[in-house]
Amino acid sequence: MAVKIENLQSPSAEASVLIVGAGPVGVFLAYRLGKQGITVTVLEKAPELPYSPRAVGYYGAAQVALQKAGLYDLVRAEGFMTAGLCWRTPPVSRSTDGGKTYGEMIASQPLCDPNDTTFPFPSGLLNLRQSELTKLLLHEALDTGFVTVHFNAELTSIEDPNPATGDRVTVMTRNPATNTYSRFSGAYLVGADGGKSTTRKLLGIPCLGHTWPERLISTDVVLLNEVDPVFPTCYVMATPNPTILTPLSEPVLGQKTLWRYTISVPAEDTRSDEELLKDETIKAFYEEVMVGPRPLDVTIQQRTVYRIHQRLVPTMRRGRCLLAGDAAHLNNPYGAMGLNTGLLDADALSEALIMILKESRSDQLLTLYSDERRKVFQSFVNPTTTENKLRLQQPYSKETVREDYFFREMQDATPETLQQKAKPYFEVWCTDIRALAGKLGL
Repeated sequence: MAVKIENLQSPSAEASVLIVGAGPVGVFLAYRLGKQGITVTVLEKAPELPYSPRAVGYYGAAQVALQKAGLYDLVRAEGFMTAGLCWRTPPVSRSTDGGKTYGEMIASQPLCDPNDTTFPFPSGLLNLRQSELTKLLLHEALDTGFVTVHFNAELTSIEDPNPATGDRVTVMTRNPATNTYSRFSGAYLVGADGGKSTTRKLLGIPCLGHTWPERLISTDVVLLNEVDPVFPTCYVMATPNPTILTPLSEPVLGQKTLWRYTISVPAEDTRSDEELLKDETIKAFYEEVMVGPRPLDVTIQQRTVYRIHQRLVPTMRRGRCLLAGDAAHLNNPYGAMGLNTGLLDADALSEALIMILKESRSDQLLTLYSDERRKVFQSFVNPTTTENKLRLQQPYSKETVREDYFFREMQDATPETLQQKAKPYFEVWCTDIRALAGKLGL
């Protein structure tokens, strides 16, 4: 098929900010900018918003960012609240019917008073599937009247800024369905296009770090709720397949609801991804880690195998081009910190761009954004998620639990201990660009 170059002249081709990627980070950023009257063009290579078994829980820091944007109440109305996280031993057999029930709770990490069912802002864990959050954010972004979204717009090149003015970034996109090309121009370009970011690759920015040897099987499954746990989000120390249990809809005792079971597969398991995704393989894993009667009565709605990484770019800024979310950093999902970190990137970057575009502040704010968000990953997100993973994967025994300071501290933790544990989740994870800019005179 011949290639057709299509130079768009419509207002959507010219914007203040171009955002590559219509995932939650990209559309949250678009919404924040659009609310301030900044024109935004979002370019998404897929034909529609994709669905995949990804993030679901939002800590207090992300809740603060959503509240600041005026979206917290909307997200909370669409989602549901839970009290925190816990660690358990593998399920134990029931002599009554041959089924299994929850194993011993090793420790818990309350994110609010477990007896308080009102979940005052910003406490508890706010739960909403990433795909549903993205739909909500996109609707609100479009509703500002300043955001345009182009699907089937695959980024193919980033042109150098005009040497005479240096005030625009121009990109080329390809429509995979028609093989036609389009140009878009903006004062700034943000790559929020995920871990395999084309933006990052075209800018020549490496993503340094390592890939873990294990694979994860992530499944969305409908099952009967026989027990009403205080902490439904749960890490099961099941060797050799430690598992994360996460409710995707509010668990109702005696009813069937949707859950996410994310099962770690060790490097020694040489089966192909296709083999791991077979019904019989997944249900064999379920037999070991799932509570409930036997035979299991489950309906698997979604399944995928993916690799997990600990990686960070050496810079999140290259001139007028920025990176945010997984395009800039990747961490394993133990602790549910990936999307939260991306949303906090978008919160900080949107504030910097608003200050530059609406208040004529120095574009050194973008270097500040890059530096501060990289520090957050290096000092907090990377070590926290790494330790979460290693802690869960150690073979369970009473001795290992007794020897681990974290488990000892979280068993019957005092309010003071919990407050100390919560501090970095608010004070370190977030980046107040305005406050930092004021200190630096930017």
